[in-house]
Amino acid sequence: MLVLIGTVPNKVGLHIGSASVDGGKLKIGNAEFSVERGTAAMAASAVMVCKYYGLESPLCIFGADTGDGVGTNMMFHEAFENLDKYDPDVVTLHYMFPKVGYGGPFIAKVESLKKRPQLIADAGGMYLMKTTKLADKFDVFTPDQGELYFLADEMAPHPLYVREEIAYKDLTAGSLAGMAYKNRNTARTTVIKGAVDQVYRGGVKIKEVSGPNIPAMEAIGGTGDTITGMLSALRFKGDPDADFKALIINRLIGEKIRCTPATQISEFINAVPEAIEEYEKKSR
Repeated sequence: MLVLIGTVPNKVGLHIGSASVDGGKLKIGNAEFSVERGTAAMAASAVMVCKYYGLESPLCIFGADTGDGVGTNMMFHEAFENLDKYDPDVVTLHYMFPKVGYGGPFIAKVESLKKRPQLIADAGGMYLMKTTKLADKFDVFTPDQGELYFLADEMAPHPLYVREEIAYKDLTAGSLAGMAYKNRNTARTTVIKGAVDQVYRGGVKIKEVSGPNIPAMEAIGGTGDTITGMLSALRFKGDPDADFKALIINRLIGEKIRCTPATQISEFINAVPEAIEEYEKKSR
């Protein structure tokens, strides 16, 4: 099972269940969520990939959090109590209030499972695990270029607090990734999202994706969330090239829908099946 854990800003309570996408909304039980960005965009793109390949739909554990940490508390407590019952193959952490007290107990829970799931983190989940010195317990981090500076700075507790001597240096992605690996502040695989996407494993660059080149994608909020969601689903599928494939499909979507800075992320999500189809045809 693919388990997606994250916060959403506009609903009350804890939402747990198999997710679907219908009418441009992400649905969990009777609750509907806008897919325009954040955790719901990540989950919706994962749903679309799972549906295309005939996989079980992701199970979502969403906590409603308006910045007070209440939703984050609820979703972690659910994970601590019941993660073993879901028998996860892949667990992805996404937006959340990065409370440092939850990092260690979450890893302890994962390590208590009979079957160790792959662990993926983006956004708040990634901040939490780097700050609590548990990043190397994860299989994949998916930072953008700004977040890569945060991973490279062993002292920064949040991307807003990267030290000036690092933040204002013109450092390459390769040197920043090297610093992050040296200080054990990133996962085994680091998928860096940007104008040129790069995949590092163990500190060594193994893939680079620069085309199709769609500059407008840099201005659309949520295109990084869709990468994380598709990558999670493709790893759940057992695709040996999941990271690279997610990056390519994301770019194919941008090309296919002729995106502009005004494009909504829901348009990306709706085009996931068509882009996968194109990728698979070219790969045969």
